[in-house]
Amino acid sequence: MADDYLTRGLWICVDGVEGVGKSTVARALASGSAAHLATEFSSAPFGRALEGAVRTAPHFIASSEVGQSLVFLGDFYEVYASEVAPLLAGGTTVISDRGYLSKYAYQEVVLTGALGDTAARGLLDAIFGHLPTPDLTLHLVASRNVLRERLVARDGECDDARLAFMAQAHRAALRRLVRAPDLRVTTIDADRSLDVVTAEAVHATTGLDRSTRRS
Repeated sequence: MADDYLTRGLWICVDGVEGVGKSTVARALASGSAAHLATEFSSAPFGRALEGAVRTAPHFIASSEVGQSLVFLGDFYEVYASEVAPLLAGGTTVISDRGYLSKYAYQEVVLTGALGDTAARGLLDAIFGHLPTPDLTLHLVASRNVLRERLVARDGECDDARLAFMAQAHRAALRRLVRAPDLRVTTIDADRSLDVVTAEAVHATTGLDRSTRRS
C-alpha cells in the first residue's frame, strides 16, 4: 500500500481570483510535462449547465445563493471523482485551474450573503472535509489595478462590483489558508508579466516530492 501511495499522481491546483493568470499558468504546467489539465466543469448534465451559465453571469446565476453554491460544489466533487481521482490513482499528475482554494473562497463569499460568516464557513468546512486536499496549491495574487487592466483587456469591461467581489474572495482565501495550515501553498506575485509568473510556477512544481504530499 505504501508503494501505491508514493506512485500516485500529484494534484496541483492553480488558484486565485479572475485576472491573475490561472488559465495561462495551468496550461503551461500541463503542456510542459506529462500532466493532465482537468476540466473546470464535469461532463455531467449539471456541469454542462454551469459551464454555460457562468459565461453570462460569472458570480450569481440563481435565485438561491445556497442552492447555487451547493451545485457548484457538487460539480467540483464530480470533477474530482470522475476525472481527477482516477488519473491520480493511475500515476498521472493533474493540474486544476481554479481548484480547491478558489472553490472554497468564492463559495464563502456567496454563502456569507445568505447564511452569515459563521454558518457559511461551517457548511464549507463540513463539505470540504470529505474532499482530499491538493498536493500543492499555487496561489496567484495581483493588485486591483492590474486585475482591472487585464479584465478590461480580456472582457471589455470590469466594474467596481466585480472588483469588490474578487476582493472579498481574495480575503476569504487568505482566511482559509490561516485556518487550514495543512494546505501546501506557494504564493506567487502575479503583478508581474505572465511569462515570469509561469516560470515561477514551473519552478515551484519541479521536483515536487510525492513523499511529502498532503492529501
